[in-house]
Amino acid sequence: MHVGEDEGYSYIIVAEKPSVARSIARALKDKGVNAYITSVRGHVLNADFPEGYEWNNIDPSKLFSVREFRNIVSDERSYKKLEKVFKKTETLIIATDNDPEGELIGYEILSIYRTNRGNQAPYKRMRFNSTNPSELWRAWNSLEDSLRMNWVMKAMFRQHFDLVTGAAFTRLLTKETRKRQNVRLISWGSCQSPTLGFIVKREREIISFIAKPFWYIRIRFRTWDGEEFEAKSENMKDAEKAKVIWKSVEGQKNGSVLSYDEEEKTIQRPLPLDTDTLLKDLTKITGISADMLLSIAEELYAEGYCSYPRTETNRFRHDFNFREPIEALARSDLSRLLGDLDKMRIEPLNGRKDDGAHPPIYPIKPYTKDSSLKRTVWEYIARRFAANVLFDNARLMGSSAEISVGNAIVRASGTVIARKGFFTIFEYFMPKDTPIPKLSPGDTLGVIKSELKEEKTRPPPRLTESALLELMEKNGIGTDATRAEYPKIVVERGYVVKRGRSFYPTELGMRLIEALSSVDERLVTPDTRKFVEDFMEMLSRGAKTYNECLEQALKVYEELYRSCAANIKHISEALAGALRPTNYKRAKNYGFQSNST
Repeated sequence: MHVGEDEGYSYIIVAEKPSVARSIARALKDKGVNAYITSVRGHVLNADFPEGYEWNNIDPSKLFSVREFRNIVSDERSYKKLEKVFKKTETLIIATDNDPEGELIGYEILSIYRTNRGNQAPYKRMRFNSTNPSELWRAWNSLEDSLRMNWVMKAMFRQHFDLVTGAAFTRLLTKETRKRQNVRLISWGSCQSPTLGFIVKREREIISFIAKPFWYIRIRFRTWDGEEFEAKSENMKDAEKAKVIWKSVEGQKNGSVLSYDEEEKTIQRPLPLDTDTLLKDLTKITGISADMLLSIAEELYAEGYCSYPRTETNRFRHDFNFREPIEALARSDLSRLLGDLDKMRIEPLNGRKDDGAHPPIYPIKPYTKDSSLKRTVWEYIARRFAANVLFDNARLMGSSAEISVGNAIVRASGTVIARKGFFTIFEYFMPKDTPIPKLSPGDTLGVIKSELKEEKTRPPPRLTESALLELMEKNGIGTDATRAEYPKIVVERGYVVKRGRSFYPTELGMRLIEALSSVDERLVTPDTRKFVEDFMEMLSRGAKTYNECLEQALKVYEELYRSCAANIKHISEALAGALRPTNYKRAKNYGFQSNST
């Protein structure tokens, strides 16, 4: 085993990250494999336009005609390292992440390798979904003969499509706005725009919301054995009606139970864990950004604590080996919650999604109990796996009562967990017990306090990151691998600020969405980007070719570009207005600052 030594060797294994390369080296140690193990740091090459297509050299509309792209070196250090070691290598082993983006990075590595060793130089693909030694040794003994070119084309299509559309719209918006006001960049992207659109739409709903009054009667009762509870009437929009009913209640000392019902309900244990669910839950639990949480999960994967965290799969396949993650739980501090593992059934509740590449996310080895964010993420993954595989559904007992006081009917309801089931290990969203006394029709209750309450309807809440991610997933914006990036991007671009856990659009963000919407709603709504994501899935399945997808997708966005360009005076004036001195203080308070170039 050679790791970093400058000598001849039979194989070079190239991983996507240094930490994964170290895990591979440990797994293959003492196995007699004559290999040099190294890594890149993500993409080594990046797509760019041909020479002559720079910002000031060409009208942005001409970018839509580009079909030939050049690759430029984006990581000079990794590129030079690969050039050096490839000169002494017999066979390349590509060990990048097992997904379309990892496949494209592998394709970049292969192109550098064959530039140095010739077009027929041999290579193999090493596929794994975790970095535990047994999985890596299995992968080493199951090397594939080639990359999955459908995956390469899917990732390349996304890269080229985003380059053309992002550059064309961004250049148009920026250049025209600069004619009216100094600004660093007015960024546009086909995922970024609808992400911002969701936030602006919610802000519009809040601004336009008109609060309306309503009334209800609230009564506190006591049973004859001393138990107390509250009940309330339905909300009443008519003030006069509310006063009339209240008059019949005011001063009453007793109420009579009209009905009492109990119903036991099942709370289903959680499904196997996919990326979207991981991020939605953990942003809710921790308040930390999805982008950072995904980065932490990837560190745990690279260090061998969990399986690959970028997956759309929420079902375990029939041949999945549950022994290893269960042993990890048994060796962890969570084992005290598991009971006798020998007597527990291994019976996962599966979902319906399978991306064909990865299993759900599961724990691989214990993580030390401490106060770190890594531990928080690992513990959530471990607890969720146990809840899905080893525990039963929970049971909730619900009770409800109707009580008459004067001419009013008030209602009370309560819930109690009748059987904890999976909540024994997975407590994150466990409902609180809110019991009401067991009653019988005809029971007389004492009235402790009664009151007529007036309140007003409330606007919808601003979007949290968890709610925003859910909207993005539901509307097909991005993928499990990319979705976490866009909330961060709209903040970095100055279109949004995050206060506490909620997103607020800035003046610039509001005006950008409003101006584009006035031209064509498709510039900001999710349907157009979802159409592009559908193309990527067809590419992945081999149902369409790269050229077909790029032609059809760019045709739609070129039409949108022409509409934008025809109305650019109106759009750029609106954007410049958000940056002028009269609005600068407001924009700065929101977190945006204009920069001259």
